[in-house]
Amino acid sequence: MNGERHSGRSVWAFVGFLGLFCILLVLVTKLYLLRALADFNGADERGRKIIGLHALLVMSLLLVILGLSLVLIFRVGRYFFPERYVKREKTNYTDAWAEAGKRMKPPEE
Repeated sequence: MNGERHSGRSVWAFVGFLGLFCILLVLVTKLYLLRALADFNGADERGRKIIGLHALLVMSLLLVILGLSLVLIFRVGRYFFPERYVKREKTNYTDAWAEAGKRMKPPEE
């Protein structure tokens, strides 16, 4: 039951992350890349190189953020270092009253 809730949480976190990333990607595209593309047509050779490099930098930065965030969401490290996630033994708790009853001396009459 607990595992089901956990997997559901990670799916919703993943869907939420992808939704927010898509919104960010659309905003960057509309606010920067389309304007840079319009300026690219009217620029000289040096200006074209500068605009192209800026666009490449922005898109590579977004892709690096996407890749690292996906690695963090799916916790890829657990596949490479599985010994950290070995199930622990369940602790056996003794009944304190039963233990006290075993140690108690019978009353003297």
